[in-house]
Amino acid sequence: MMRGTRATCILAVALVVCGAVSHTLAAGKIKGSAGGLERSAAAFSRDGRLVGWTITGPSGLYEFSGLEPGLYMLDVSGSLAPYLEVVDGQTTVVDKADQPKLALEMELWGPARVTFAQSFVARGTAVTGFSLWRPAGDSKLLVSLYEDSPAGKRIAGPFETKESMTWICGSPLPAEQFKTSPGKKYAIELAAADGKPWHHGMPRTGDVYPDGIAYYDAVPHPESDLGIDINEATPGLIQVAEADDDQHFIKEGPGSGTCRVAGQTFVATTPNILKAGANCGWGGAGVQEFVFSIHEDGPDGKQVGSACTVKMVTNWGADAIWFPDAVQVTPGKTYYLQYRRADGEPFFSYLSSDVYKQGRAYRDGQLVPEQFDQLFSVIGEEEPDGIIYPVNVRVSRVTDTSAVIAWETGTPGDSLVHYGTTVHLIEQAGNEQEQSKQHEVTIEGLAPGTAYMYRVSSHTYKKSSRRTYSRIYSFMTPPGGEDRPRFDKPPIIVEPPACGDCVAVVNPGFEEGVTGWTRRASSGRAKTPETYVPDAKPFGDATTGVEGCEPHSGKQLYGWTYRGPEDPSWVEPREDWKQEVICQRIAVEPGREYVFSAFLLTGDRGSGWGRDSRIRMAVDENDGQALANFDTIDQANCTQWFATHHRWLPVSLRFTPKKSHVTVGIHFLNWWALETNRLYVDEITVRPAK
Repeated sequence: MMRGTRATCILAVALVVCGAVSHTLAAGKIKGSAGGLERSAAAFSRDGRLVGWTITGPSGLYEFSGLEPGLYMLDVSGSLAPYLEVVDGQTTVVDKADQPKLALEMELWGPARVTFAQSFVARGTAVTGFSLWRPAGDSKLLVSLYEDSPAGKRIAGPFETKESMTWICGSPLPAEQFKTSPGKKYAIELAAADGKPWHHGMPRTGDVYPDGIAYYDAVPHPESDLGIDINEATPGLIQVAEADDDQHFIKEGPGSGTCRVAGQTFVATTPNILKAGANCGWGGAGVQEFVFSIHEDGPDGKQVGSACTVKMVTNWGADAIWFPDAVQVTPGKTYYLQYRRADGEPFFSYLSSDVYKQGRAYRDGQLVPEQFDQLFSVIGEEEPDGIIYPVNVRVSRVTDTSAVIAWETGTPGDSLVHYGTTVHLIEQAGNEQEQSKQHEVTIEGLAPGTAYMYRVSSHTYKKSSRRTYSRIYSFMTPPGGEDRPRFDKPPIIVEPPACGDCVAVVNPGFEEGVTGWTRRASSGRAKTPETYVPDAKPFGDATTGVEGCEPHSGKQLYGWTYRGPEDPSWVEPREDWKQEVICQRIAVEPGREYVFSAFLLTGDRGSGWGRDSRIRMAVDENDGQALANFDTIDQANCTQWFATHHRWLPVSLRFTPKKSHVTVGIHFLNWWALETNRLYVDEITVRPAK
């Protein structure tokens, strides 16, 4: 039980040592990444011997060689890999993995609406709170939870936040009301309590929640997710007993003095004990060996399972770790955690105030005054062998459209691969029904010549267990078709894909300049009239592209690049707020659902934000004038703003026309004049939804 925030190298000295370090030479090896500088890694044999231990250098890598074939338990920077198999003549790779957290980058926003919702697949047993960025609006929020979508059954809420939500904000939610089932789909809805439209922060590239979408006023927007961090109560190891109100060193009076044996009774709530910790001192610096053990009833009770020897740094404590089947206990029965120095010398057992009412603290077999507990913790599993950890993660048989991902686990679990071309990893493949220790998943439908990132995960589905993920790895598919160097040859022009069912859009790829498109532009804002130009000359044009911004298909694209150093009046930073809309009125069938699609590309240089050049799409479903004025575009069916980091991003917007015509448009915003701003669109299509 480590206390404080001392450097990791100090903490690592307090790693558990269950037995002596083995000096037997053999052919097996365990290696991997512990996740960074001064991270700990320790390997334990099945009989409790510590067979490998290290603190990593700048590379974060570790390696334990000369291991006998058999099962091991690895503690890599705090993560436990149980029943790790080492085979003679082979290397087992175990990498530390931080469990996934959404990279929301909440620096853009969607259109102003009264309610927003986000669907998601639950990982835990309850929603306990949320956090978001609210760039506009200041009111309390009404929070509700629905099955599947906002159109589904309401199972919690509306719950009104205690405070007004504005800017970077969040609120806890009552877990007893917002209950969920892991693996099931839900939607969390947030409505302005004052009934006024507001803006919700959005991720730069839109789609980051796997199997989830955003809703604006209950209208689904599959192209986007909200920039909301949904906090969940997730299953995991059970805190059997704990007293953590640290009284530390007590010099005199009740609780003072040294002992040769310390302990604490507790009531078991799980069928096994995996970890137990305490904190001690001995009047000097350095490291001492301590022996931890679990006993029945009290200080004189029968020992349960094996003892565990640990290295403890004075004043910083240590944790004893046992294999899942090593210390088996009976829930509801009283047990005694005992610890002593291996050399038999006296020490200070640090105390907590009496916060654990089910047990008592002991020193040298005598009760400590009732106002104290030992400073201790005991952890177990609600159902043994629930913990799982992916190892030996690897990719093989990579073709231009597929790849095979394989890994192993020490306990049986399911097999999922999460992959994509960005760290969001929104695609998923695998099998959640079958469980195995050997896992292999084929992912198909990949793009040739493309770099992919992936991580694997497995779940035992036992009580108090959770899905455990690997770190992120990568591979690249080979090119498809003829792979020929370009050198000084002209670029290969990709023809626009065939679109037999597309609605007629005049000049959708800007091959004929701006024919068929209406353009409107403005510069500055009305609040600064000295720089405001409400009817500016359009900034964009149809072009063959510049500096690597090649058309997505065909020979031309639409947009512009601004270069600050080439502008005699440029000063940095300068808020330009240049806006432009290009739009076109098209014929459609009223009441039929359509998909408006385009490829968007933006990029900044000279900005740490990476979102000062942005684009969104809009459709006026009522065949009105919503796109005729920048102040009324939010009244149309709009996507969020997108910032694509110099890459083409496909975006689609679903809409249902009310009349026989609609107006589709692309809205550009060049917020700040930077060293470079670029905003482009290409390959616009409108087709009936399938």
